[in-house]
Amino acid sequence: MAQKHSNISVGIDIGGTKITAGLVADNKITATKTLPTPAGENQETVINAIIKACKEVLDVQSVSGIGVGVPGLVDTTEGIVHIASNIPSFKNVELKRILEHAFDKPVYVNNDANCFALGAKNIDEGKNYKNIVGLTLGTGLGGGIIINNHLYEGVGGGAGEFGYLPYRDGILEHYCSGQFFKRKYDVTGEEAFELAQKGDSKAFRMFDVFGFHIGEAVKIAAHMLAPEAVMLGGSIAKSFDYFKESMWMSVRRFPYKDVVDNLEIIPVHNPGVAVIGAASLVFD
Repeated sequence: MAQKHSNISVGIDIGGTKITAGLVADNKITATKTLPTPAGENQETVINAIIKACKEVLDVQSVSGIGVGVPGLVDTTEGIVHIASNIPSFKNVELKRILEHAFDKPVYVNNDANCFALGAKNIDEGKNYKNIVGLTLGTGLGGGIIINNHLYEGVGGGAGEFGYLPYRDGILEHYCSGQFFKRKYDVTGEEAFELAQKGDSKAFRMFDVFGFHIGEAVKIAAHMLAPEAVMLGGSIAKSFDYFKESMWMSVRRFPYKDVVDNLEIIPVHNPGVAVIGAASLVFD
């Protein structure tokens, strides 16, 4: 297999609706290709789409390796995707072996929230922090942990699953993701954002309550890890200005003042962060 010989790699972000591949050099995307995810098709069709997207950006001579982020359960050592959210056929896929055979490059596969955290660390907003918790606020609540500049995966890649922690009458994800808006108000997070942009007072109240719960999630992360920064990604992060005040009101009730005084909470709006994070797996 080809040896690593540069700081250039390919990052692939696999989602339920689209697959994005990017050629990444020095944590900047220099070429990109996005294809629709054939989520309802068989495993071979999905794999072929991943390979096609990668081929569009792969510079064979300079690329050191390929990193892949998948929304689901991944054996990061063997590079096997056990389950991928919203892609029913993607079960027990030996993705590392398949892509290494296709491209003759080292391949690294990880959970998409871990890739977000790694990407957030490596873009401008996060590069000055050694210890980061990344939270993705989307359909669910994903999490990733950076300790001393490196991704911490835990056993079986299971670290950082904040969304499944017990909280109130359910789990944290029910209150800190798009599920909150659907369960409590029967709107999507996107609809709530659009209403808030129009000055809707009900939407403002939705985000006030949502921000309180995000603050509680941040406090859990602070109790466990006391990071320098919590980076927020996912589709709901763009609503940050509408929930940041109530979020900070909750966070400031944290019992250890020094931890909160030295904590930054930063929304990440870089659309390529997941691709950059996946590409960073090659060098982490």
